[in-house]
Amino acid sequence: MNDMNYPVKSFDESTYLKLNPDVSEAVQNRSFSSGWEHYISYGFYENRPGVPFEVYKAIKDIMEDDKSFPPEQLRKRVHGDENLSSFVNIGRIVSFNIYSSINSMIELGEHRFILDFGCGCGRVIRYFHKFSGNSSFYGTDIDEEAISWCQHELSQIGKFVKNEESPRLPFGDEFFDFVYSISVFTHLPEDMQFVWLEELRRVTKRGGYLLLTTHGEDLFKATSEESNRQFRKKGFYYSIGARTEGLPDFYQTSFHTKDYIYSYWSKFFEIKKFIKKGIANNQDLILCKKRAGLGNAQQDDPADADKPRR
Repeated sequence: MNDMNYPVKSFDESTYLKLNPDVSEAVQNRSFSSGWEHYISYGFYENRPGVPFEVYKAIKDIMEDDKSFPPEQLRKRVHGDENLSSFVNIGRIVSFNIYSSINSMIELGEHRFILDFGCGCGRVIRYFHKFSGNSSFYGTDIDEEAISWCQHELSQIGKFVKNEESPRLPFGDEFFDFVYSISVFTHLPEDMQFVWLEELRRVTKRGGYLLLTTHGEDLFKATSEESNRQFRKKGFYYSIGARTEGLPDFYQTSFHTKDYIYSYWSKFFEIKKFIKKGIANNQDLILCKKRAGLGNAQQDDPADADKPRR
């Protein structure tokens, strides 16, 4: 398919759950965020009832993958382990999550430019590009080995370039219509996040959208009473532990509350959506929009923001 007319809207959630009571129970138990997530994860392969044929055909197109897969060490850096089927499944699920959250708000296709910031070895872009018609795709990452692999194996999808630890990205001002960044701001210290939020604002067109993800409150596990106090007071916590092989030492684990996002990130963007566990029923999904009336210069120091609103 070469356009955005995937018949996702033909999927009837209530019908699917009614005809698959075990799935309904799993959704109620929060094993899945929805019947839709179950279908694209397992139901498609199980030929579950309650799905229109046009939806089945569209999903079949997405599921087909004749490209080579990255080696184990690259998969582990972005996925946490080397398991190929899990790597592929999460890539597909995240792509569907992105598409479902933006489909009613963003028109993609020819003459549109999309950036996967922190693309790694292409876990998401290899599937999400199928939703986006003839959009032009770009991917950047700090991992030179992953970028080299993408340049050789996914060149038919887009252009891939290595970025440094700090801006500047090799793109002009207001270049992209849509930017997404999956599991990047989940690993950066606060000051580095502000720098990159500003840079992503620079390369996004006025009125353009960005989709970013964070570790939410449900995923925060206090390592001490002091860490819990800091997180509850600030709404942000940067946890330092073992380093990830092949990535810089600053690549650790960060957590954000919803209040923090609205108080601090709104200095950079208008927050259009906040979907708790909206990415693979795990990370929170934040859909942002660059305000049409603002330039690229930083207007306020995020460190001076008021306490998170309640």
